Amino acid sequence: MPDPLFRAALQTTDEGVRLELIGELDISTTPELVRHFDDIIALPGGDVRVECSQLTFADSSGLDALIRLGKGLREQDRALLLTDVVPTVRRAIEVLHITDLVRLA
Repeated sequence: MPDPLFRAALQTTDEGVRLELIGELDISTTPELVRHFDDIIALPGGDVRVECSQLTFADSSGLDALIRLGKGLREQDRALLLTDVVPTVRRAIEVLHITDLVRLA
């Protein structure tokens, strides 16, 4: 059963793949995100945009999941682009120096 504190919504559009993250991404909710990975990797197209305006928190397990997705996409010459990242999550990404795998748009 999905955690009520987090939701990941996957959409395909004319512009490519869009993933919207809502709520708190932590050790208990990361599996909800990870379950989309095979679908995302299998979808044709370019970069994957992750809408983060409603992502209120991300711990190390959540960021690790995004890194793994970024690596999988990079193997396909695609990129993971995080958009509208809230300041607390942006700061964590910058402090960890992972912007080569998880690009901030």
